[in-house]
Amino acid sequence: MTIMVRGVVAAVEDTAAKLDGWKARGMLEELLHWVVLDGGALLNLLVANAVKPPDVPAAIEELAHGRPERFAQARAADSVQVVGQTAHGLTESVACGEWVPGSTPSDVLKAGRRAFPGWPDTVLAQAPQLPFQHQVCRIWDVPDRTSAQRVATVSAVPTLLISGTFDTKTGASWARDTARTLSRSTSVRIPGIGHWVVPQSPCAQRVLASFLARPTGPDTACVAGLTPKPFTIIPE
Repeated sequence: MTIMVRGVVAAVEDTAAKLDGWKARGMLEELLHWVVLDGGALLNLLVANAVKPPDVPAAIEELAHGRPERFAQARAADSVQVVGQTAHGLTESVACGEWVPGSTPSDVLKAGRRAFPGWPDTVLAQAPQLPFQHQVCRIWDVPDRTSAQRVATVSAVPTLLISGTFDTKTGASWARDTARTLSRSTSVRIPGIGHWVVPQSPCAQRVLASFLARPTGPDTACVAGLTPKPFTIIPE
């Protein structure tokens, strides 16, 4: 497992660097749509859970060998937004009021270098899912609320924290840190699931339903028998 993971990490770093120097193009014949992948697009697809966790190693291996179909399909599927699906004003108000003022572009780059030292700076300079956010926030001018946002919530109200172990947006370790000041909290980790845990996991749905019925003692028994789905293996 360690060898495989290290190999995948190395492949991601190498592929991100290559993609940032040239554009990998994959054509989806059924859509007649050209898809352009660069290092930033690759990182955002991974963070966005666009390729499901079991398929990620196979997708990276294929991409590194000139077969971009899995990532190209994921990129194409998200290329046209449904009008009205996303509240962009609300999104930018949160990002520009609570996140962006707390760091500079230099801070973002330094954090990226610490987390992924093998990635090119052109990729690391943009926060995943929030590219060019500092430029956006200069126009979307809302009050700075970072000082209030970063105060830990201390509460005895029953709270349920459900995390996916493959969540690349809000990592499972964040729930552990959050629970420290929530004295009556229940923290549950669902193996092998990325972001948006409840819609993807019947067990998480049962845990949530039991919490709503009994907030001080939700039934988490189903979690013990869960294991991640096996990774997709492609022929050599």
